[in-house]
Amino acid sequence: MSHSGTKVVQYMITVVVLLTLNFFLPRMMPGDPLAYLMGDPGADSPMLLTEEMRANLLEYYGLDKPLVGQYWDYVSGLARGDLGWSIYFNAPVGSVILGRLKWTLVVGGTAAVVYIALGIVLGAFSAWHRGGSADVGLMIGIFSLGSWPPFFLGMVLIVFFSGRWGLLPIGGAQSAEAARLGGIVQVRSILRHGFLPVLTLVLTHLPGMYLITRNAMLSVLGEDYVRTARAKGVLESIVLLRHALPNAILPVVTTVGMRVGFMLMGTMFVEVVFAYPGMGTLIYEAGTARDYPLLQGAFLVTMVFVLVLNLAADVVYGWLDPRVRRLRAGD
Repeated sequence: MSHSGTKVVQYMITVVVLLTLNFFLPRMMPGDPLAYLMGDPGADSPMLLTEEMRANLLEYYGLDKPLVGQYWDYVSGLARGDLGWSIYFNAPVGSVILGRLKWTLVVGGTAAVVYIALGIVLGAFSAWHRGGSADVGLMIGIFSLGSWPPFFLGMVLIVFFSGRWGLLPIGGAQSAEAARLGGIVQVRSILRHGFLPVLTLVLTHLPGMYLITRNAMLSVLGEDYVRTARAKGVLESIVLLRHALPNAILPVVTTVGMRVGFMLMGTMFVEVVFAYPGMGTLIYEAGTARDYPLLQGAFLVTMVFVLVLNLAADVVYGWLDPRVRRLRAGD
C-alpha cells in the first residue's frame, strides 16, 4: 500500500476509535443526565418527576434505548450532520457549539500565533547564542514563567491586573454595554477581556515551542553547509535566516499541528478561570449537567480540529522537505 493510502487508513481507524470513545466516555460519568432538569434536591422547591414524566424525557432524548441503539442513533445523526439536542441548553448542539467556538478561536487562535512566532524567534536566537548570557537568561525566564499551571497563572494575573491595579476586566468576553453599542467600542472591549486569557496561554505554551526550535537549530548549526557559509564570510543574519532556520523549521512543523489542536482542550481551565464563554467553559458546564449530546458534540469538534491540524502539518512538512515529496511521488 502507498504512503498516502496508509495515511488514509490510519486516519479512518483513528476517527472510528475516537467516535466510539466520544460516545461511551460521557456515559461512564457518575450521575443522572436528567438531574439538571429536576433541579437541586436541596432546594426549597425541587422539581419532582413522576415515573411517566421521567420515561417520557428519557424517550425524548433517546436515553431509554440500549447503548447499541443509542450508538447507532449517534452515528447516523453524525452522518446527517445532526449533533443532537442539548439537555442543558434545550437547543441544538450545533448552534450552541458555534456560539461558543468563535470565542475559543479568538483566544486560542491569537495565543497560538503569538507563542508559535515567539517560540521560533526566541528559540533560533537562543541557539545562535548558545551558552551566552542571552541564551541562559532566555531559558531561565521562559521556563520560570511556563512552569506554572495555567489555572494558577491565570488567577495570579487576575489578582494583579484586575484586582490590585484595576487595568483589565476580571472575566467574560465583552461588556454588555460594548455588545449593545458595537463597532470600535465592542472591538476594544473584546481585546481588553481577551488579553489575560491570551497572555496565560502564551506563557504556558511558549516553553515547548521555544525548546523544540532551539534543539532543532542546534542540530542544524553543526551541519557542513552552515559551517561552509560562515567560512565564506556570509553575513551572520543571512546564514541564520536563509540556511539554518528554514531547515530547523521542519521538525517544528510536525509538532505545531498537534500542539495547536490540543490547545483547544488546554483552554478549558483558562476559560473557566476567566469565565470566558468559549468551548472550555462549555465542556465544563456540559460535564456538570451530564449533558451527553453536548459533551459528544464538543469533544467531536475538538477531535476534528486535532486531526485536521495534524493532517495539515503532514502536508506542510512534505511541501517543505523535497525528500518527502520525492518519496511520496515514488509511491
